Amino acid sequence: MPSLTGFPKNTDTSTPTFSGTLRAALAEAPSRIPLHPFGEFVGNGTVFLYDEESLQAALRDLAERGVPWVLDFHHQTVRVEEGQGQEAPAAGFITGLEVGDDGFVHGLVEWSETGRERVSRGEYAYVSPVFYYDPRPDELGRFRVLGYHSFALTNNPGIRMQKRIEAEADMLEKLRQALGLPPQATEDEAFQALERTLAEARVGRVVLEVGLGAEDETELKAKLLRLLAAQDALAELERTRAELEALKAETREEKAQALVRAALEEGRILPHQREFWLAQARADLEAARKALEGMPRLVPTSLPRAEAPRAPLEEDPAERLRRALGVKDEAWKKWG
Repeated sequence: MPSLTGFPKNTDTSTPTFSGTLRAALAEAPSRIPLHPFGEFVGNGTVFLYDEESLQAALRDLAERGVPWVLDFHHQTVRVEEGQGQEAPAAGFITGLEVGDDGFVHGLVEWSETGRERVSRGEYAYVSPVFYYDPRPDELGRFRVLGYHSFALTNNPGIRMQKRIEAEADMLEKLRQALGLPPQATEDEAFQALERTLAEARVGRVVLEVGLGAEDETELKAKLLRLLAAQDALAELERTRAELEALKAETREEKAQALVRAALEEGRILPHQREFWLAQARADLEAARKALEGMPRLVPTSLPRAEAPRAPLEEDPAERLRRALGVKDEAWKKWG
């Protein structure tokens, strides 16, 4: 009767080894993961042998059972079968086996949505297999592996020199090339470089959006330049940009109001057109200015000049005397 053994002695919790956000965005859970070494290896103090006979026995079992092996989290399948757990959600299923040039047996995996997401974020780094094996050791004291019960994702594998789950090789190589890293750069080094590049890009984007051309923003520009000297100043830099944008918006509004007010005073637009031209000036001040400058004056902007009153003719002193004495016109004409 073959014996069952696994490596469920793991109390480690999932700990990302580098930025989960970046890995989820750029790395993909691989379709092929290392299960254990091919040949002789040690697991939890026991020496196992996995040779060609072991591989063929496992492949026959896979074909006969007609269902793949489950890949769970922290050996929950074993715990449920032993009555120590309630559920054993799958991280994926092992549908085939391959022996790689690296000396490891690899499993072809179909990921569940949860498994793909958590592995791509770097939350789990290793696989821990549960074996069926021949309980009779060979002459060298090794126990031959006969098949598998299940597999588990873990961060504390029982197999010595276990190989880590890694992103697809072509993805890592593309990342190295994009970042200008040497071929020997590790995955951690590549993602650290990417984090630095993204941080610099975020700062650069803010600088471009803020701009340094306005002459009336000296103090804010000085503050911005001081912030750029700090590596962790992005949040403060964003606040500075918002402050500067508010100032620019206020200035644009003042200029738009002044332009429309002048157009009204010059008679180029009528009062009911004010809101329309304000909207145009807020959207594109220079275009609105050119349009208004080309418009004719619709109404007079000042009253016509009134004629100066004519000075009365100088009055004859004799006539003045006649009126003062009360002499009638007939008498004046007759007697002088």
